[in-house]
Amino acid sequence: MLSYIWHGVVLNDLIKLTYPTDIFLTISALVYLGIGFIITVVTYVMKRLKDSFKYGMAAGALIGIFIYAVAFVMGLSFNDVVDIKIIAFDLGWQVLEHGFGGLMCGWVYRTLHIREKRVQLA
Repeated sequence: MLSYIWHGVVLNDLIKLTYPTDIFLTISALVYLGIGFIITVVTYVMKRLKDSFKYGMAAGALIGIFIYAVAFVMGLSFNDVVDIKIIAFDLGWQVLEHGFGGLMCGWVYRTLHIREKRVQLA
């Protein structure tokens, strides 16, 4: 959702697509579900309930950097011109976007853990 708001509303990048928007949005949704799954697994593997928010955000931010690096190396961008300002801005956005996703994973993990604990005590 954040990606669509960013690219579709704020930057109007979706106008630059050379193929149908519905195909782009479908593939994007599948990719982001995969990214969310990876962030969730990494957050769960860390198993630090006390710091699940912090570790979730860190995992999301690191995965965001990795994904941006892969997209950058492969030349997948809406921008035709490579400028250090655009690179820094896009990288910052990826860290923010995926860090937020990691925060949500940490929150869900903590919420489910607390709920499970309550059920076991009952």
